[in-house]
Amino acid sequence: MHRSSTYKMATDAERNRRSERALMRQLFLISYPLCLIAAITHRIALYFDSHASRPDQSVFAEARSAAYAAVGYAFHA
Repeated sequence: MHRSSTYKMATDAERNRRSERALMRQLFLISYPLCLIAAITHRIALYFDSHASRPDQSVFAEARSAAYAAVGYAFHA
């Protein structure tokens, strides 16, 4: 009896993890285009400011890190 309940708890935990990963992926796919637009807009603004320093990351890496940060905040709320 003990083994079956342990197995059931393990499968429930696995199912919860898979569901959270799927939700995270969906939220990322929603937020990434918005973050990409914001990063591109920021780069355009930096292009016209002669005193601004140039970022080290690509626009896509910047958008990806911003989207992951936004999704992380959504999961902590």
